[in-house]
Amino acid sequence: MKSKFFKSHFAVYSILLIVKAIVVHAILFQDYKIFKIVTVEGSFILLFMGFIEWISRKGKPYAYLFGNILISTLFAAIMLYVTWFNTIPTYHVLLEISQLGAIRDSVTSLLSPLYILLYADILILAISLVLKKYPLDLQEKTHSWTVRSVFISLAVFVLVFSYFKNINIANPVLAAEAKGIFNYEAINIYKAPQKNDLLSKKEEKDPYAINKKIASLKGNQLIPQKDRKYNGLGKGRNVIVIQGESFQNFLIGLKVNGKEVTPNLNKLVKHSFYFSNVFQQVGPGNTSDAELIMNTSLFPDSNTPTSLTVGNKDIPSLPKVLNQNGYRTMTFHTDKVNFWNRDQLYPDLGFDKYYDESYFGDEDQVGMASSDDVLYQKGADILKKSKEPFYSMFISLSSHHPFVIPDTKQTIDLPPEYDGTLIGDYLKAQSYTDASIGRFIDRLKQEGLWDNSVILFYGDHLGLQDKALGGQDQELLEKLLGHKYSLEDRYKIPFIMTIPGKTDQGKQITRVGGQLDFMPTLANVLGVNIDHKLVHFGQDMLQPFNTLTGIRYYLPTGGFVNNNIIYYPNEGFEDGDAFDLKSMERIKDFSSYKSDYEHVLELERMSDSYFSQLPESKKN
Repeated sequence: MKSKFFKSHFAVYSILLIVKAIVVHAILFQDYKIFKIVTVEGSFILLFMGFIEWISRKGKPYAYLFGNILISTLFAAIMLYVTWFNTIPTYHVLLEISQLGAIRDSVTSLLSPLYILLYADILILAISLVLKKYPLDLQEKTHSWTVRSVFISLAVFVLVFSYFKNINIANPVLAAEAKGIFNYEAINIYKAPQKNDLLSKKEEKDPYAINKKIASLKGNQLIPQKDRKYNGLGKGRNVIVIQGESFQNFLIGLKVNGKEVTPNLNKLVKHSFYFSNVFQQVGPGNTSDAELIMNTSLFPDSNTPTSLTVGNKDIPSLPKVLNQNGYRTMTFHTDKVNFWNRDQLYPDLGFDKYYDESYFGDEDQVGMASSDDVLYQKGADILKKSKEPFYSMFISLSSHHPFVIPDTKQTIDLPPEYDGTLIGDYLKAQSYTDASIGRFIDRLKQEGLWDNSVILFYGDHLGLQDKALGGQDQELLEKLLGHKYSLEDRYKIPFIMTIPGKTDQGKQITRVGGQLDFMPTLANVLGVNIDHKLVHFGQDMLQPFNTLTGIRYYLPTGGFVNNNIIYYPNEGFEDGDAFDLKSMERIKDFSSYKSDYEHVLELERMSDSYFSQLPESKKN
């Protein structure tokens, strides 16, 4: 019976998948504890194979092949995701696989021969089945359930034990390594519905009370509008927001062989408020999360692109407040508007009009959609005909990973050592981004829009993930930066605010902040009091304040940046890692910052609670 059992579909496919799980753990986590891997991953695999055994009365080889393909694809998807995002995707993200079509070039560029090995056995078994040389019994009947039941009962016991033991590990990578990939997904399903209603219904209706509480948790007080520096400096002006795709702060002022990578933005910085210590705070929605943060100053969801979770909500936002102040609001994005649910998100944020692929068409395509030049020039056609004042957002796209820019659009010559490297492609893409912004600025001046506007530029999120950088790329980047690529380099983005005629002398502001601070800073400059109207988790960066910037996705839950350190949790606070913000040297004793860790967690739970209590949009 034993010999027959180990030649069965159940046993053979279970062993194949457990071997794959061991390989995946070795690659992702450098985890070689085979007994533990067999226990935590094998228990789920045995249950899944038992389910297939139970339902496959006929067509057993095809059912098992399908199950093998399903789990192998899950392993491949997780490995691919970790390579770029440096975190484990939750089931929420994995369910959005339909969105991959829009970024197929990025996905393809990350593939390696290693992924083929995950499907090698499937290919061999499928071919042998077609050639009628299948090594397993095609007529095998469901039997030996006594043996199978022992395996499955053991699997259930192990799953239950490991599932409920220590389920609150902050670092997703550590959690998936310790608990197992399948248990990690199950734990996220279990934890997802749990919302901490930290805000009462009374508080939810009083934005000012919530804003005071937020400021207090950060060690700040709300400053009356009349007492704020630069209040109303751009009052009544148009607003033009440019969101730079994958644009990191180290690009500003960067030269390669004496040539500026971003000469137009470098010039702009000299006549602007330039906030040079700003950190990204996006979640798994990345670009769409950056749009939402800019317009709401609320934390993104930690597990799912926020536009998919709140796209049916009536979201208090800056566009809605500006609507009340006589502004026309619009947003421009050359991709399809249903990508990341923007067709719901934009109206719920209060935009009067959005312009997407249906307006821009597919001319001059670069990567995913029409080029940034098309975005800005066709967008300017709308602006010049728009009733003033207006609030407009431009979402750039040409510099999206994998950063492939046609030769005819390249604006910088790099040394031969950059040829064929990710760093070289990234610099060329961002140099094109800069050139297209330069042409946009010229057009705005030509149309008479420049002098009566407030212009914002910021990066949406990082472009260079360390796990995606090969040895040559790491060397080139270290040479460019003058030091090894650090957490600070990775997560810092530029924030530039230009008010022609008011900021002509330029001013660099070095206090630490995050994307949540953009909206309150802009509101102050416009002279719009939002403290009594909008709950906002950021603060006006033109005022003095104590910094506490939570980063909840690209850092494990509870990760933050303050005036002194970047903190990175692991299982909890005590075993985390802290780095000095100036030197990026590891700090051994960071116990004095535990209150910051606890306050960041509370702020993020408050934001989640606030989102959960928002009413559904009347437009749905």
